[in-house]
Amino acid sequence: MQKQRISGKRLQQEIVGNYRKLRKRNRYLTLILVIIIVVSGFGLSTLFTNNEYGNKKEAYDQQLTNLKQERADILSGKKVADKQSFKTTLNNNLANLKEYPKQANRYQVAIDGTDGQLTINRNNIFVSDNANMLSQTTEQKIYQLNKQLAASTNGAQLEVITVPKLPRGEDIESYANTIFNQLGIGNKTENNGVLYLIALDEREFRLEVGYGLEGLLPDGKADDIINNDDVVEAFKDEAYDKGVNQVLDEVFAIMNTKTALVDSQIKQLESQRTQLISVHWMETVVLILLVLISLLLVINLLRASIFLKTTYKNYQATMSATTKDDELEQLSKQTELYNILLSGLLIGLSVGGINRAITQGKLLQNPYAKKQRFGRILIGDTLYAGNGDILTTAYLASNYNSRNWSNNDNGSGGGSSWGSFGGGSSGGGGASGGW
Repeated sequence: MQKQRISGKRLQQEIVGNYRKLRKRNRYLTLILVIIIVVSGFGLSTLFTNNEYGNKKEAYDQQLTNLKQERADILSGKKVADKQSFKTTLNNNLANLKEYPKQANRYQVAIDGTDGQLTINRNNIFVSDNANMLSQTTEQKIYQLNKQLAASTNGAQLEVITVPKLPRGEDIESYANTIFNQLGIGNKTENNGVLYLIALDEREFRLEVGYGLEGLLPDGKADDIINNDDVVEAFKDEAYDKGVNQVLDEVFAIMNTKTALVDSQIKQLESQRTQLISVHWMETVVLILLVLISLLLVINLLRASIFLKTTYKNYQATMSATTKDDELEQLSKQTELYNILLSGLLIGLSVGGINRAITQGKLLQNPYAKKQRFGRILIGDTLYAGNGDILTTAYLASNYNSRNWSNNDNGSGGGSSWGSFGGGSSGGGGASGGW
């Protein structure tokens, strides 16, 4: 389609106006980039002159040193966590925790926010076998394990609960978390409780871990314990006591070490220290990259501005050769500034980018030229790249033509489908599994 003709003087005004707008945009972008360089440089200076990071890191180092020394003292016997007798400790910590009770004293607890309820034995609060999956021997073992935890730890508790099925609208993770917090498993200050919840109908289980033990029993470790092949096979074979006992033995061994609390504190502090260092250096790298990239862009913009100015001077020299309207139009269309106007260039980021715009403008002077994606130009059946290179001389039959794309390949395989993504969820403080 032929382009509408305009007068030479009008065309000259458009070319010069476009040049001035382009220079103005370049100046604005250069100013923005200079501001980014200054702000990023100030941020870098602050990172390395401010003592906050160093003070925090030093505080973590000192705490870790103290805790590791405390751990070593406990293991060597220099520091004794509790000098009282086993019986005295039990009486002081859990006055009602006597020998395993032969009689049950059951009561019902409605679980907040759900239509579920649990039957709990006041004489053995540590196991609530609502699904009748466990033997009396296993229930007694759970009781004895908690007696040992009462003697050797600061209120750590290991709770086992089975339910016939999950309440309506609840999954195993959310229900375990609700039960854990409602019952208040473990010491309130130390948050050192563990809940092992088993849902029979759903064939799922969950190990919910209190905040105080997440350093010793992180999600990965909890997952390894409850989803162990032997544990899963035992549940499949309905040998529930066997599977539960294996989980109990591993969890109890972690909870009942002499240095359990100290070990957990050490792991949490090490994690916090690592996070502090990672964030500090990530901020440093990001700021350095901002400075370098912005500086490189500013240099390219300055070179581009000089190149544009030179191009404009050449344009003025060319146009000074005549004042006749027809000749002005003819001369204008032979200039690089006219080609830049045709290309639609918004910002001259670099000399190379401006040269590509000039090349595109020359191609677009062809009355049959059509703009394509990625700066390509189509003339007839020939497709040109943004830098003027010929991509194909048979565009209509080539893969550059989107009309030749297909979402299938007549059953031969993958076609052009890229598949689909799926969503997932995760939660802290434990692990879930099933059999």
